[in-house]
Amino acid sequence: MSKKKARTPSPLTPVDRKLLSILGEHQLVQRGVLCTLARLGTAWRRIEPERTRAWLAQLEPHPLYKGGQFLFDLLEVEDFMLDGPAPPPVSSEELAGIARRAADLAGIELPVLGVGLVLDALPPLEPGFYLYRDVILGLVFVLVSAADPP
Repeated sequence: MSKKKARTPSPLTPVDRKLLSILGEHQLVQRGVLCTLARLGTAWRRIEPERTRAWLAQLEPHPLYKGGQFLFDLLEVEDFMLDGPAPPPVSSEELAGIARRAADLAGIELPVLGVGLVLDALPPLEPGFYLYRDVILGLVFVLVSAADPP
């Protein structure tokens, strides 16, 4: 005699499932932003190695940089970024929005942003200990590109 397992109804309501769906979509956006910033940081590091080394030399001793690295490691953000296929780069408009928010947090006034980046030619992610560094370099690159457009 075979016994069929009775399906237990899900304790989640439709509202619960909708909220979980929104959180999943937000997670995809966060992953896309972080991966795009890391790829931008990698590209910038390859194009201007001396300038990026100088930036890192200034940033690395700063408590906010160190705290960010601690949280990045503690929250296993690298695993989050590398989980699954690489997301497509975010648009230059989205990067401009990120730059505006970051500038607001830092108290920096930026002109009207026109981040003209070639996002299709970004290098792949470089997993490893320096992924946080590349995310930060990508954010700095977006900020300096917005503040001083070519």
